[in-house]
Amino acid sequence: MTALEVLAEFVHTVAEQPEERLGRVKLHVLDTFGAMLAGGESARSTEIDDIHLSSCTTPGSAIVPAALDLAARGALRTWGEFSTAVLAGYEVLIRLGVAINGPVVLGEGIWPTYFSAPLGSAAAASRAYGLSAAGTAGALSTALSFCTGTSMPAHPEKSSRWFVFEAAVGNGVSAARAARDGQPGSADLLERYGARIAGVRISKTRLLAGLGRRFWFDETGFKAYAIARQALAAVEAARELAAAESIDPSAIMEIRVGVPLPQLRIIDRPEAPQTRIASIASVQFQIALALLAPERLLDVCRRPPFVDDRIGRLMAKVTARHEPRLDQYYPAAWPGQVEIRTGRRRLRHTILYPRGDARNPFHWEDVVEKFQRLAQPKLDQQAVKGLIHEVRQLEPRDPLPPTLLRQFLAHAGKGVVE
Repeated sequence: MTALEVLAEFVHTVAEQPEERLGRVKLHVLDTFGAMLAGGESARSTEIDDIHLSSCTTPGSAIVPAALDLAARGALRTWGEFSTAVLAGYEVLIRLGVAINGPVVLGEGIWPTYFSAPLGSAAAASRAYGLSAAGTAGALSTALSFCTGTSMPAHPEKSSRWFVFEAAVGNGVSAARAARDGQPGSADLLERYGARIAGVRISKTRLLAGLGRRFWFDETGFKAYAIARQALAAVEAARELAAAESIDPSAIMEIRVGVPLPQLRIIDRPEAPQTRIASIASVQFQIALALLAPERLLDVCRRPPFVDDRIGRLMAKVTARHEPRLDQYYPAAWPGQVEIRTGRRRLRHTILYPRGDARNPFHWEDVVEKFQRLAQPKLDQQAVKGLIHEVRQLEPRDPLPPTLLRQFLAHAGKGVVE
């Protein structure tokens, strides 16, 4: 069998999962829908969506909107059908991110989630359309031909980045629809092109390792607020240290941040941010917010001016550097170390697994609290409570809540596929 045939067999036959795993699917669906409500253009644009570290992908931003769109069109009718399609999509998207070594190729200008999105959404849609294993292989092949890691930069205030990401997700769904209509791709695509697609090497070994036994989905984590995940451990270390030692921010003379080198390249932005994305990525700015105005961490939209005098003064005291001893943990963990100097005191704190990481997980109450913050500007309190209750009570044979689908259609525009 070819690699895509093996992957397709998994997608086609993935069975009903343990209650614990299905419960996590509910968490990710609710969390991603909250990000969609907050994001406007795209859940991905919020930097508050879920994330899988060793693949360097944010699977929920692609898979959950695609599955909701398919459900709204009648292709997924029960929670069992929906959750299985979501799980298949997550697993395939994450596995492709692992197969291309997402944390490494990110530094080479490849956006791992964008590269993997068509294959993941094709897997979810293949379940929705009830494709055979052979049809699913054909859909995955067509989707793989759409994969490219080169996208628009996120830093211009107006960018087509989120448009092309949405298009990538839609391409995967279209690939499944084409297979359903008798136009499949070639299942030997990976072998035919020497396991390279758009110049990106895909390891078939990593793609298929433990397939059906190990679910990478289980290692997907959450973020409590809008932040580049590479900075989260350092920001949380600063917050915890300041709280534990009752540090007055005005007494701080210096803050040193240490992270693995790949993280440093993303988050070391000492200049005052000029755009929303820059404010989210900068570890200097985020630490200043966390210590002086923590409520602003929760602001997904973030409009200028970003920096006032107090924020600017504290930012100037924050330096970021490579901490070699933390390299051993990356990319399975994205750690951060902070050292704060106040007068003669030098205090240090290291976090490997910040709150929300799969090894320090969010629970139902954490996701509900986050969803309420994100959803209430768009929905009234009764609607928010109703959605939370409906999602939590779902059983495999239950139809999907009409309220969820109505709110999705109301706030997601035309969906991901025309």
